[in-house]
Amino acid sequence: MDFPFIKEAISQLFSKSSCAMYPAVPSEAAPGYRGRIVYHPELCIACGMCERVCSGNAISRSVEHLEDGRDKITLTFNLGSCTFCATCADFCTKHAIEFTGDYHMVATKEEDLLVRGSFIKAAPKKKAPAAAKPENCSAQVQTEASGVKPREDGKPVNDQSRCVYCTLCAKKCPAEALTVDRTAKTWTLDEDKCVSCGTCAQVCPKNCIIMG
Repeated sequence: MDFPFIKEAISQLFSKSSCAMYPAVPSEAAPGYRGRIVYHPELCIACGMCERVCSGNAISRSVEHLEDGRDKITLTFNLGSCTFCATCADFCTKHAIEFTGDYHMVATKEEDLLVRGSFIKAAPKKKAPAAAKPENCSAQVQTEASGVKPREDGKPVNDQSRCVYCTLCAKKCPAEALTVDRTAKTWTLDEDKCVSCGTCAQVCPKNCIIMG
Protein backbone atom coordinates (compact mmCIF):
# COMPACT_ATOMS: atom_id res chain seq x y z
CA MET A 1 0.00 0.00 0.00
CA ASP A 2 1.48 3.31 -1.09
CA PHE A 3 1.52 6.28 1.29
CA PRO A 4 2.96 9.16 -0.82
CA PHE A 5 2.71 11.68 1.99
CA ILE A 6 4.44 9.71 4.73
CA LYS A 7 7.91 10.80 3.69
CA GLU A 8 6.84 14.45 3.59
CA ALA A 9 5.11 14.20 6.96
CA ILE A 10 8.14 12.63 8.63
CA SER A 11 10.49 15.25 7.19
CA GLN A 12 8.28 18.05 8.54
CA LEU A 13 8.55 16.66 12.05
CA PHE A 14 12.16 17.77 12.17
CA SER A 15 11.87 21.07 10.27
CA LYS A 16 11.24 24.54 11.62
CA SER A 17 7.59 25.53 11.94
CA SER A 18 6.26 27.81 9.21
CA CYS A 19 3.58 29.20 11.55
CA ALA A 20 3.94 32.27 13.73
CA MET A 21 4.91 31.20 17.24
CA TYR A 22 2.63 33.74 18.94
CA PRO A 23 2.09 34.06 21.89
CA ALA A 24 5.34 32.27 22.77
CA VAL A 25 7.15 34.74 20.50
CA PRO A 26 5.70 38.30 20.52
CA SER A 27 4.53 39.58 17.15
CA GLU A 28 4.47 43.28 16.33
CA ALA A 29 1.42 44.89 14.76
CA ALA A 30 1.54 46.15 11.19
CA PRO A 31 2.46 49.82 10.65
CA GLY A 32 -0.54 52.08 11.17
CA TYR A 33 -2.44 49.45 13.14
CA ARG A 34 -5.06 51.01 15.44
CA GLY A 35 -4.97 49.09 18.70
CA ARG A 36 -5.54 49.83 22.36
CA ILE A 37 -6.22 53.48 23.16
CA VAL A 38 -3.95 55.50 25.44
CA TYR A 39 -5.56 58.58 26.96
CA HIS A 40 -3.40 61.49 28.17
CA PRO A 41 -5.62 63.39 30.63
CA GLU A 42 -2.92 65.98 31.32
CA LEU A 43 -3.41 67.24 27.75
CA CYS A 44 -7.22 67.14 27.73
CA ILE A 45 -9.28 70.32 28.01
CA ALA A 46 -12.69 68.59 28.13
CA CYS A 47 -13.96 70.18 24.92
CA GLY A 48 -16.22 67.19 24.29
CA MET A 49 -15.35 66.84 20.61
CA CYS A 50 -14.28 63.19 20.94
CA GLU A 51 -17.65 62.28 22.43
CA ARG A 52 -19.52 64.05 19.65
CA VAL A 53 -17.69 62.33 16.78
CA CYS A 54 -17.51 58.81 18.28
CA SER A 55 -19.54 56.55 15.99
CA GLY A 56 -19.72 53.75 18.55
CA ASN A 57 -20.73 55.91 21.53
CA ALA A 58 -17.72 54.41 23.26
CA ILE A 59 -16.65 57.57 25.10
CA SER A 60 -18.32 58.83 28.26
CA ARG A 61 -17.52 61.61 30.69
CA SER A 62 -18.25 62.07 34.37
CA VAL A 63 -17.77 65.21 36.43
CA GLU A 64 -17.18 65.29 40.19
CA HIS A 65 -17.52 68.70 41.82
CA LEU A 66 -14.85 69.21 44.48
CA GLU A 67 -15.20 71.26 47.63
CA ASP A 68 -12.69 73.86 46.47
CA GLY A 69 -14.83 74.73 43.45
CA ARG A 70 -12.81 72.72 40.97
CA ASP A 71 -14.11 69.80 38.91
CA LYS A 72 -12.61 66.33 38.59
CA ILE A 73 -13.34 65.19 35.03
CA THR A 74 -13.00 61.53 34.07
CA LEU A 75 -13.15 60.24 30.50
CA THR A 76 -13.84 56.55 29.89
CA PHE A 77 -13.16 54.75 26.61
CA ASN A 78 -15.01 51.43 26.25
CA LEU A 79 -12.92 49.32 23.91
CA GLY A 80 -15.77 46.82 23.69
CA SER A 81 -17.88 49.42 21.86
CA CYS A 82 -15.01 51.18 20.07
CA THR A 83 -14.78 50.69 16.30
CA PHE A 84 -11.11 51.81 16.31
CA CYS A 85 -11.79 54.30 13.52
CA ALA A 86 -9.50 56.86 15.25
CA THR A 87 -11.88 59.72 14.47
CA CYS A 88 -11.67 60.87 18.09
CA ALA A 89 -7.89 61.15 17.84
CA ASP A 90 -8.13 62.96 14.50
CA PHE A 91 -10.46 65.59 15.98
CA CYS A 92 -8.56 66.02 19.25
CA THR A 93 -6.74 69.34 18.91
CA LYS A 94 -4.55 68.63 21.96
CA HIS A 95 -3.50 65.10 20.92
CA ALA A 96 -4.79 63.66 24.19
CA ILE A 97 -5.96 60.44 22.50
CA GLU A 98 -3.46 58.01 21.05
CA PHE A 99 -3.95 54.70 19.23
CA THR A 100 -1.18 52.20 19.82
CA GLY A 101 -0.10 48.95 18.19
CA ASP A 102 -1.22 46.94 21.22
CA TYR A 103 -3.73 44.32 20.02
CA HIS A 104 -3.76 42.28 23.24
CA MET A 105 -7.35 42.93 24.22
CA VAL A 106 -8.70 39.54 25.24
CA ALA A 107 -10.72 40.19 28.41
CA THR A 108 -12.61 38.10 30.94
CA LYS A 109 -14.52 41.08 32.35
CA GLU A 110 -15.72 44.41 31.00
CA GLU A 111 -13.41 46.38 33.30
CA ASP A 112 -10.42 45.08 31.33
CA LEU A 113 -11.73 46.88 28.23
CA LEU A 114 -12.18 50.26 29.89
CA VAL A 115 -9.52 52.94 29.50
CA ARG A 116 -9.93 55.78 32.00
CA GLY A 117 -8.17 58.97 32.88
CA SER A 118 -8.96 61.91 35.15
CA PHE A 119 -7.79 65.48 35.51
CA ILE A 120 -8.73 68.47 37.65
CA LYS A 121 -10.26 71.45 35.92
CA ALA A 122 -9.68 74.77 37.63
CA ALA A 123 -12.64 76.67 38.96
CA PRO A 124 -13.90 79.38 36.62
CA LYS A 125 -12.49 82.81 37.28
CA LYS A 126 -14.83 85.40 38.66
CA LYS A 127 -15.84 87.89 36.02
CA ALA A 128 -14.90 91.50 36.53
CA PRO A 129 -17.78 93.98 36.65
CA ALA A 130 -18.87 94.76 33.13
CA ALA A 131 -18.00 98.20 31.86
CA ALA A 132 -20.78 100.48 30.73
CA LYS A 133 -21.81 99.83 27.14
CA PRO A 134 -23.66 101.97 24.64
CA GLU A 135 -27.34 101.33 24.12
CA ASN A 136 -28.31 98.47 21.78
CA CYS A 137 -24.90 96.83 22.30
CA SER A 138 -25.33 93.08 22.76
CA ALA A 139 -23.33 91.12 25.34
CA GLN A 140 -20.66 89.76 23.06
CA VAL A 141 -16.90 89.64 22.78
CA GLN A 142 -15.87 92.29 20.26
CA THR A 143 -12.55 93.87 19.50
CA GLU A 144 -11.71 97.17 17.86
CA ALA A 145 -10.53 97.34 14.29
CA SER A 146 -6.92 97.71 15.40
CA GLY A 147 -4.76 97.05 18.43
CA VAL A 148 -6.37 93.70 19.22
CA LYS A 149 -4.73 92.03 22.20
CA PRO A 150 -5.14 88.47 23.53
CA ARG A 151 -7.18 87.94 26.66
CA GLU A 152 -5.46 86.98 29.89
CA ASP A 153 -7.83 84.04 30.47
CA GLY A 154 -6.85 82.34 27.20
CA LYS A 155 -10.23 82.71 25.51
CA PRO A 156 -10.45 83.92 21.90
CA VAL A 157 -10.93 87.46 20.68
CA ASN A 158 -11.90 88.48 17.18
CA ASP A 159 -10.22 91.13 15.04
CA GLN A 160 -13.31 92.43 13.27
CA SER A 161 -11.23 94.49 10.85
CA ARG A 162 -10.25 91.21 9.15
CA CYS A 163 -13.27 89.00 9.92
CA VAL A 164 -15.55 88.09 6.99
CA TYR A 165 -18.11 86.36 9.25
CA CYS A 166 -17.90 83.12 7.30
CA THR A 167 -19.29 81.19 10.35
CA LEU A 168 -16.62 78.48 10.02
CA CYS A 169 -15.35 79.06 13.57
CA ALA A 170 -18.87 78.63 14.96
CA LYS A 171 -19.46 75.45 12.96
CA LYS A 172 -16.21 73.88 14.17
CA CYS A 173 -16.46 74.95 17.83
CA PRO A 174 -16.75 71.69 19.82
CA ALA A 175 -18.41 73.45 22.74
CA GLU A 176 -20.89 75.43 20.59
CA ALA A 177 -19.64 78.59 22.29
CA LEU A 178 -19.61 80.81 19.20
CA THR A 179 -22.46 82.47 17.35
CA VAL A 180 -21.80 84.31 14.12
CA ASP A 181 -24.41 86.34 12.24
CA ARG A 182 -23.30 87.09 8.69
CA THR A 183 -26.11 89.57 8.06
CA ALA A 184 -25.64 91.59 11.24
CA LYS A 185 -21.87 91.06 11.16
CA THR A 186 -21.64 90.00 14.79
CA TRP A 187 -19.33 87.51 16.46
CA THR A 188 -20.50 86.35 19.89
CA LEU A 189 -18.67 84.23 22.45
CA ASP A 190 -20.41 82.39 25.27
CA GLU A 191 -17.67 82.56 27.89
CA ASP A 192 -19.26 79.91 30.09
CA LYS A 193 -19.22 77.32 27.29
CA CYS A 194 -15.81 78.18 25.84
CA VAL A 195 -13.05 75.73 26.83
CA SER A 196 -10.19 77.65 25.16
CA CYS A 197 -9.35 74.75 22.86
CA GLY A 198 -8.17 76.99 20.02
CA THR A 199 -10.13 75.19 17.30
CA CYS A 200 -11.73 78.45 16.13
CA ALA A 201 -8.34 80.08 15.65
CA GLN A 202 -6.99 77.06 13.77
CA VAL A 203 -9.83 76.96 11.23
CA CYS A 204 -10.17 80.72 10.69
CA PRO A 205 -9.23 81.39 7.03
CA LYS A 206 -8.41 85.04 7.76
CA ASN A 207 -6.41 84.46 10.97
CA CYS A 208 -8.52 87.03 12.74
CA ILE A 209 -9.10 85.02 15.93
CA ILE A 210 -6.42 85.52 18.57
CA MET A 211 -5.85 83.22 21.52
CA GLY A 212 -4.12 84.20 24.74
